Amino acid sequence: MRLSPLAWLSSGLLAWLLLLLPAATAWAGESRRDLDGANAALSSEPPRRDAARADLRAAIAAKDEPEAVAEADFLLGRLDEDDGAYPQAMADDAACIAAGPATRWAFRASDRLDWLRARSEADFGPLRRLESVRRDPSLSSDPATLDALARDAARFPPGMVRVEARMLLAEAWLGRLHRPDDAVTMLRLVTEEKKIDPLTMRLAEHELVDALVAQGRLDEAIAEVTAHPTRLDNKFVIRVKRLRTRRAVRLVALGVLGAFGALVLFGLLRGRRQLGEAARAVRALAPTAILFVGFVAAGGGLLASKYETGNAEPFLLFGAGLLPIILVARAWSAVGSQAPAARIGRSFLCAATVAAAAFMLLESVNPQYLEGFRL
Repeated sequence: MRLSPLAWLSSGLLAWLLLLLPAATAWAGESRRDLDGANAALSSEPPRRDAARADLRAAIAAKDEPEAVAEADFLLGRLDEDDGAYPQAMADDAACIAAGPATRWAFRASDRLDWLRARSEADFGPLRRLESVRRDPSLSSDPATLDALARDAARFPPGMVRVEARMLLAEAWLGRLHRPDDAVTMLRLVTEEKKIDPLTMRLAEHELVDALVAQGRLDEAIAEVTAHPTRLDNKFVIRVKRLRTRRAVRLVALGVLGAFGALVLFGLLRGRRQLGEAARAVRALAPTAILFVGFVAAGGGLLASKYETGNAEPFLLFGAGLLPIILVARAWSAVGSQAPAARIGRSFLCAATVAAAAFMLLESVNPQYLEGFRL
């Protein structure tokens, strides 16, 4: 069978490729053999760090491929950083940049070099202390260890390490260790730092205000957002200041609910001879009241559930709370004065009671609903 010229050409090229493949493989093995060995050692379980170091140094000494040398310098710097040898890690990063300035390893090394320079105070002593806790999950959740770190942080020189140590402490105390008072104290120290980046300052201020609000220290939270409005988002500042109005409404709502309960009790005791009539009035109204409350709860809940962020729970709970208010109000009306002024007064108080109950319910279930009412 005769082959076409194109087939002959393709066969020739394939033969050349097969002849060159072993040489290319050998060349690639020379340049990356030690680097691949180091990556394999680091990927093993547990990692063989000493073997990886030896392979990385061999790859750097070969100097036959800039990108491979840059990667080896970068990985060696990461190992030195993990061991707390920060000056040597900086030297490794500088060598990485020099070996392959246009490689992705050089860009990553440059970022890490900047990170280390910003935390080099006191010859990296504070950073070693912080990392000894931050890199160990068991230590970062141990109360005694964190208390010791707080004492040490007080002696750190001003800088990013002191800021990060105090943020670590505040987050641990706010969350898993449940020490909000200590967290607030630590966050205040962070917001008073001079050497702090704007992003961390904003985060610390936000967490401080949130912690104060969560503890019910509303006046302190409002004072904080008033004193430092530029550190916080304007919407957040407005929302915090509205909490003062919400607190006033809460007090009014509690007063209304208390007044309703007291007047109902007084009215029923005063008209105890008419309690039978009151019971008949409640039984007569109960079917209609149940239908009305069911319509409000089911209809409102169904409408709310149609929205992506909607929740039917408040409507169902409101219906459950509205029914006894209606029935108690009907019993009070049956035994109370029938004078026009008394009936009007009872009507206004019952309406206010329903509104107060709705407010208290929304605040307890999901306060975000109240933001739509500017509360």
